[in-house]
Amino acid sequence: MLINIIKLAIASILPVIFSALLYTAEKKSAFSKLPCFAKQLIIGLIFGGLAVAATELGVEVNGASINVRDSAAISAGLIFGGPAGIIAGIIGGIERFFASFRGVGQYTQIACSLATVLAGFLAAGMRKLIFGNKRPSWFYGFILVITTEVLHMLLILFTHMSEIYTAFAYVDVCYMIMILCNSVAVMLSLITISFFERKASHGKKHKTIEKTFRTRLFICVSIAIFFTVAFNNSIQKNMAESEAEYLLKINIQDVREVIQKAYSENTSQEEIFNRLSSVSKNWHIGENGCVIICDKNGNVISDRDGHTGENLNEDDLDVSSSRISNGERFTAKIHNDLSYCLCVKEGDFYIVATYPTEEALEAKYINICITIFIEIIVFAALFAQIYFLIKKYIVNNMHSINASLEKITSGNLDEKVSVYTNEEFSLLSDDINNTVSTLKHYIKEAEERIDRELELARQIQHSALPSVFPPYPNRLDFEIFADMHTAKEVGGDFYDFYLLGEDKLTFLIADVSDKGIPAAMFMMTAKTIIKNLTESGLDASEIFEKANKKLCENNDAGMFVTAWLGILNLKTGLLQYVNAGHNPPVIRHKGGNFEFICTRANFVLAGMDNIKYRTYEMQLVPGDEIFLYTDGVTEAATGSKELFGEDRLLECLNEKRDLPVKDLCKKIKKDVDCFVCSAPQFDDITMLAVKLNCLQTENSLSVVPNKDSLQIAYSFVDRQTAKLHINKSTENKIKIAADEIYSNIVNYSGASNAKIKIFSEDDFVYLAFYDDGEPYNPLTAQQPDTSLDIESRKSVGLGIFITKKLASKTHYLYKDGCNILTIAFDSSTSD
Repeated sequence: MLINIIKLAIASILPVIFSALLYTAEKKSAFSKLPCFAKQLIIGLIFGGLAVAATELGVEVNGASINVRDSAAISAGLIFGGPAGIIAGIIGGIERFFASFRGVGQYTQIACSLATVLAGFLAAGMRKLIFGNKRPSWFYGFILVITTEVLHMLLILFTHMSEIYTAFAYVDVCYMIMILCNSVAVMLSLITISFFERKASHGKKHKTIEKTFRTRLFICVSIAIFFTVAFNNSIQKNMAESEAEYLLKINIQDVREVIQKAYSENTSQEEIFNRLSSVSKNWHIGENGCVIICDKNGNVISDRDGHTGENLNEDDLDVSSSRISNGERFTAKIHNDLSYCLCVKEGDFYIVATYPTEEALEAKYINICITIFIEIIVFAALFAQIYFLIKKYIVNNMHSINASLEKITSGNLDEKVSVYTNEEFSLLSDDINNTVSTLKHYIKEAEERIDRELELARQIQHSALPSVFPPYPNRLDFEIFADMHTAKEVGGDFYDFYLLGEDKLTFLIADVSDKGIPAAMFMMTAKTIIKNLTESGLDASEIFEKANKKLCENNDAGMFVTAWLGILNLKTGLLQYVNAGHNPPVIRHKGGNFEFICTRANFVLAGMDNIKYRTYEMQLVPGDEIFLYTDGVTEAATGSKELFGEDRLLECLNEKRDLPVKDLCKKIKKDVDCFVCSAPQFDDITMLAVKLNCLQTENSLSVVPNKDSLQIAYSFVDRQTAKLHINKSTENKIKIAADEIYSNIVNYSGASNAKIKIFSEDDFVYLAFYDDGEPYNPLTAQQPDTSLDIESRKSVGLGIFITKKLASKTHYLYKDGCNILTIAFDSSTSD
């Protein structure tokens, strides 16, 4: 016995000790610097371990396992946070479920496991919805423990409805001890934390509402429970006694019929004794009730247990004539059991039916206990619901109105009191709003006028930037996308791009040093100057030198521009670029990762007159892409001033490196928004991305062989065959061959580079394919058996077979790591 008490005491005190230790660590150690989720996870795991320990320290009493496992999950949830409580509850519940396979409380496996999980969720829900993520007082912890343990007991009963008496035997053994031990553990934990915390009062008025509601509701519902239980107890007792009396009468009547039948048959006295003895031994009333048959002298002839020769008046068995004649039920001690009795005289015999009172009233006792359990659950739910409604519709509304009033009195007349949950608060809100409505009316008119002007300025600024994508739908040799998000209605960032002739793409990104309307005006000036200089055919460095000189003129505001300009030759892939103090762009070479272009930046534009700018060059190949951005991306900051940064930008780009340029820019903007969360945007965010898909000369196309390039290759073949002015038959043959051969290169060669060349010589049109894939001569491939029907014929090799049939001549060569397949078509044949 002492060992069991010690085990329960240890299990009860562990949550108190660890609550104090973790609270101290959360305030004064490196543990406090961990992210919130990490702390919740660690605390949940620790208290989950305490729940496991409580299971192992449980005490077995009459087959029932008594433990304080639920207190660990409740303490974690109420003291440290909902996630910690849920994690602890799940760990404790799972361990309790599997502990049953080791012989621990097998009968209550499901109920106990589920109760522990629910304990964690109940604690989390109470802390979140009722207490506003704050620690409650010990009183609320006490109420929650009682509710949880009562729910625990009900789960045991509900999961064994088919054997309710056995289930209740388990509940009857453990419910009081488990409520007591779990309550002590949780209350001590909350009291200990309150002692450490010594937190100040939340306000006299709020405390008065809360205390008044809690006390009066508790008293009212407790009185209701008391009278309900008392009334139900009286009703259940009367019903149980009436049912017992009915059973006694039915059984006595059955025995009387046996005696009457024996008399009617003139049976001998000895035979009657034998019949009655046989009947009484096999006659049961309930589990332990029986029928006792006596002779006229009061001697027991027989009963269920085979007693004979005993006097009827022993053990307080009263068979006075009045009770026999009136058929009254009376109480007597039969075989050491207090029983309900009924006695009648039939002929020369007394028939006594007995039914133990404990057995007769057992159902009543179970019903009363279940009623109390359910009413406690109803009380707790009612308590939580009313408290939640009081808090939501009264206390929170008062806080909302006070917060709005504080903003209004601080000069924020745009603040509107909007508490309209009920009539009283609606009237109060309207009165407050009407007080400042006149002043707000004049301010609103002024703001609307300014907003209209700013919106017009924003539309003008955005209309000056390219906004239709794709901007050149017929150009498949490159992709480009740009996007700008201003911090205010108008901003100082800008981008631009345009084609110089057919073979040069110019793209630009820039950032003016200021914000708002002055920066927007300076931005429009800079954009116009740079575009005009670019279209004049100047070198990249000359463009910035002349633009710098013009922007320095009359720059009384002292603003400057950082800018990056690139001119890409779409035939050769040569990129010329110049950087005027702008953020380093990011490049991704085909098949690789994004990396910064680390070249030395020149001086900013409009910062100083007569500055020389240096042009850099870079060779691009199909598949390469460049990402430009302003410092609004890398300097986007959270509320704690943490910057997005270049490393995070590079990481995000590489995570999304296979996306099209439009999706790439959109995803980066989304990542920035997720990073800063609710922090306001302080700077304009502008991005521009360019991808080179292929290089196209007069008669050749260099491209990355993938499914995205199929349409590029087919469009190239269409354009080149149209330029050759050949007959329709030859043109169709070339297109069929190009389709078959290039799709094989894409799907089977494993090549990273491919080239298609079309040219005419003499009376032949030549179609040549180059790829750096595995060496493979398609001309020597096994030809398909065309004599077979379509269902039996294999498709492998059919494409090259068709191509060879269409071509006039073919040739294959593997040279310098490159497959070269040349196909010639006779163009002299007319259609």
